[in-house]
Amino acid sequence: YRRKMIKQLLKEIKKNVVGVGITILSLVILTILYINLPKYEEYIQNILVKKDLEKEVEIAKNIIKKIENMSESSLISKISDKQFIKNANGILEVLNTYNTEYLYIIFESNGQFFIALDASKKDRMNPFDYIQLLPSEIPIIEQAIKDMEYKYLIHTHTPTLGMTLYIPFKDRNNVNYILIKDYTIKEVQEIKSLVDSIRKAILGVIVSIVLLANVAIIGIIKTLYYKKRSFIDNLTGLYNRNYLEEIENKNLKDFVVIVADIDFFKKINDTYGHLVGDKILKTVAKNIKKNVRENDIVIRYGGEEFLILLQKERNLDNINYINVAERIRNRVENLKIKISENDYIKTTLSIGVFLDTDKVKSLQEAIKKADVALYKAKNKGRNRIEIYDEETQSSEKALKVSQIKEAIEDKRLFCLYQPIISLKDSKVSHYEALVRIKDKEGNIIPHYQFLNVIENTFLYTKLTKEVIEYNLKILKEYPDIKVSINLKPSDILNRSTIDMLLDIAKQKDIVKRLMIEIVETEDALAYEEIVKIISSLKEAG
Repeated sequence: YRRKMIKQLLKEIKKNVVGVGITILSLVILTILYINLPKYEEYIQNILVKKDLEKEVEIAKNIIKKIENMSESSLISKISDKQFIKNANGILEVLNTYNTEYLYIIFESNGQFFIALDASKKDRMNPFDYIQLLPSEIPIIEQAIKDMEYKYLIHTHTPTLGMTLYIPFKDRNNVNYILIKDYTIKEVQEIKSLVDSIRKAILGVIVSIVLLANVAIIGIIKTLYYKKRSFIDNLTGLYNRNYLEEIENKNLKDFVVIVADIDFFKKINDTYGHLVGDKILKTVAKNIKKNVRENDIVIRYGGEEFLILLQKERNLDNINYINVAERIRNRVENLKIKISENDYIKTTLSIGVFLDTDKVKSLQEAIKKADVALYKAKNKGRNRIEIYDEETQSSEKALKVSQIKEAIEDKRLFCLYQPIISLKDSKVSHYEALVRIKDKEGNIIPHYQFLNVIENTFLYTKLTKEVIEYNLKILKEYPDIKVSINLKPSDILNRSTIDMLLDIAKQKDIVKRLMIEIVETEDALAYEEIVKIISSLKEAG
């Protein structure tokens, strides 16, 4: 089931391949863009920082020169002088722009750093105060002193994007100093904000696409699920007739069409009830499904009728498909379906097969031909397989119900009589009545072209009574003959038919020449009831 669902899902996706392709391409592009945003941000930052640093470093170096000139020999020797500090800080404050947080000069002594000058806007420290540097700053400062080149550190984990500039220099006494400026670059901050916004937007779009894709996939799966549910017969789990719409465009040449019908199912239902009937349907359906391949299609076509579409294979000939039908028939025939703790019931299938699907234009036409073969199987005694043959069927086309009804009403029903010879004396024992009808042109229609069409209908009961009436007239017209009439078990169970026979039994000269033969074209399910009725007929003569 999952495999079929995945196949259907892929089929639906293929139908919308352009839309799916655009969605996937958009998702890939956005994902790549999202992943590479930090690289683009870093690239732009470096350009802006480099541009800003060149200007800052040039100004800072000029300031350092002015302060060095003021100190003459050594800056440390002057920072005890308050007037010097005031003047030097005044010069240093030139670098103290609106975006500057901290601005000071430190010097190194015995591996530690101390304040020389501090022009910061807040939290100013005094000369010779020890300064605790951040762990991330120490290696940068050491490298700056070693190379005597400016270095910088960008702070990305602060609320505003900051940068610290480190400019090393030495005084005439070879003391190491570092001018440190901690500030923000407006453009970099704007770029960071823009990139953050873009990142959030892209992430939002990606999440939206994924969510919409999931919703779409779930929607397709639900649609396929409910669509499949609409194709499934709740009782048997097989496909129902609705599924024919789904497969109507399949190439018929690839299939063999089989129609199977449970024999005497109506009688079973009437005798044992619907619960037993349902159990038989489920059991038969299960066994049909077990005896076909996964790629074959089994449909509950009617109440007790099943449509089987066998997938053709190049290396298999028609006998293989007929063998499948026989395997199904044999399997069902050998079933013992338990209906209570101590009882079970057996049933059989009549099967019609249509092999030449390449000769028809539609599935419905193929089913009709398989149906014709099915009716033939039923007419020949049931529990058998018949194969549709175009040449044979051309002369055996069944009449429509309306045509049969019209023939009965127009009194075009009559009987042929087959003599039954006694083996004892080789004389005619009696005559068997064989029902026929004539069409409007006077052509005789054989029984198999109309009896199975009206089977189990009110019209069949009417035909039975007409046959009895016809033979009653024959017996009156020919007082020296005996006639036997074929009746089915269902005729015996029909109250109006029995009442008619009992009424005839009052005519003693007729009844002794009238014989009834119970034919074996259907099972006598209500056996005890039939025996009782036959006994009453015997008693009546």
